[in-house]
Amino acid sequence: MTRPGSIPSALLTACLLLGPWAWAPAAKAAPIASTATAYYSLKADSTLAAPAADIDGPQVVAMVTPPGGVVPPTSADGSQGSPLTILPDSHGFDPDQLVVALKDATTDSGDPEQLLGLVFFGKGLEAGGVLHFALSIDGALANDPPKLIASTPGVTITSLPAPETDPTTDPGGDSSGPEVPEPIGFLLWSAAAAAIALRGRARVRAAAR
Repeated sequence: MTRPGSIPSALLTACLLLGPWAWAPAAKAAPIASTATAYYSLKADSTLAAPAADIDGPQVVAMVTPPGGVVPPTSADGSQGSPLTILPDSHGFDPDQLVVALKDATTDSGDPEQLLGLVFFGKGLEAGGVLHFALSIDGALANDPPKLIASTPGVTITSLPAPETDPTTDPGGDSSGPEVPEPIGFLLWSAAAAAIALRGRARVRAAAR
């Protein structure tokens, strides 16, 4: 199970080494007072194979509309956690090896832009596989959640209605709880890819022990 605060040492090392290439928003926005939760479903027309270790960016990229609509939760120590939580009915991929990246930037014309990136490390996303997920969003958008427009061919992301009970609490009784992927936030896409590769090698070494 992957939980915030349990990032493998190899991944932390990658983030530290690549720190000089970390980017920040071009302009500081006013702090957002609250967040809400929105629900989505990701499907692919065909299998998404596990990426090579030398990938130069996320495997799946989606534009967030409006920009800034996705807001990573802030923990008690001030660090940011993953904005995405995998819901229990997801299948067809290794939830322990899904990596999330969030990029806040500006377009060439100076307009704000936000991109959500995903990498299905491990075995990729199988044909017929589905990623159902909850996303932490700006509380002002609770009644009109952001749209996620996938630019990856064959991938569609659709909004889901809010469930009657919060599935992130895992009402089925599984004490392990829902999956919360490790975020690779505030890094260049290439930096995220390098961290992903180190993470994969670390898991292989751990399994061989």
